[in-house]
Amino acid sequence: MSGVTAVRADELAALEFFGGCPAQTLRPLAAQLQPLVAEPGQVLMRQGETALTFLLIGSGQAQVTHVGDDGSVTVSDLGPGVVVGEIALLRDKPRNATVVATTELKGWAGNREAFAALLELPEAMNRMVRTARQRLAAYITPIEIALRDHLVLHLRPVLPGDNVRTVSGPIEFSSETLYRRFQSTRVPTPALMAYLFEVDYVDHFVWVMTAGADGPVVADARFVREGHGAGTAEVAFIVADIYQGHGIGTFLMDALAVAAHVGGVTRFTARVLSDNYAMRAIMDRAGAHWVRDDLNVVITEVDVPAAESLSLRPEIYQEIAEMARRTMRSVSW
Repeated sequence: MSGVTAVRADELAALEFFGGCPAQTLRPLAAQLQPLVAEPGQVLMRQGETALTFLLIGSGQAQVTHVGDDGSVTVSDLGPGVVVGEIALLRDKPRNATVVATTELKGWAGNREAFAALLELPEAMNRMVRTARQRLAAYITPIEIALRDHLVLHLRPVLPGDNVRTVSGPIEFSSETLYRRFQSTRVPTPALMAYLFEVDYVDHFVWVMTAGADGPVVADARFVREGHGAGTAEVAFIVADIYQGHGIGTFLMDALAVAAHVGGVTRFTARVLSDNYAMRAIMDRAGAHWVRDDLNVVITEVDVPAAESLSLRPEIYQEIAEMARRTMRSVSW
């Protein structure tokens, strides 16, 4: 390897995105990258254009702007150590946002060959998903939701740290509640908890409800597509014991339906214990017809409820839909 490549590999190893990667493993990627220097105001990527490159920001700042189909504008800032544009390249989709340097910016640009070298790195996909989730956390404001019995909680997508906050937080989920959710008497393993909380928001989407805008997670609801981009997804819910009976599950089903409308999911499936009457009642309202799948387990498949059939006020529907759109955009740059 050339001295230039070695120096560049050392510089890459210092970036947050590559934390823990030895410089030696980064040399194939470094050999494919081109230096980037941008002046303030320079457009680095433009919404709608074909994704041909990704960027690594070494120093400086950039601003990301997305203009929605309805004219709504979403803006967020990026700093050193991040990768930009990699998700659109991965998915072979047009750019979903415009990126403009706001200060003098230095870094590197890579084409598809460089991207292939990036994907060869250990944990590359996990790093990209984690980066996208960190972007999301910067501009999401939880929605205040008034529920039954004057209970007020907050709705938002799952975010970095929710795994730890749930496992180590003050809200307890009883063994019975965990059994009904996971259909197992075992405590969820760290690997399962990582799967449940470290999601991509496109094929695996999760809403959480928290006690206070910055409070602990008290419930979550998710859909997981049958395959990438599939129109059918399995749904699941869990609500902490002391918060059950307040209509949280019913509300979360409506919120999942909104996210499904935004994401193009048209059918929900569910697999639950036959005596999980709370979950079955939620699905029954969507027209469920249950079929026995295994001993004490039943399954169903329903159309995602239409917007007009949901119990959400129009303004709440729009707030939830906009948050879902922002969430899904965050992994599409």
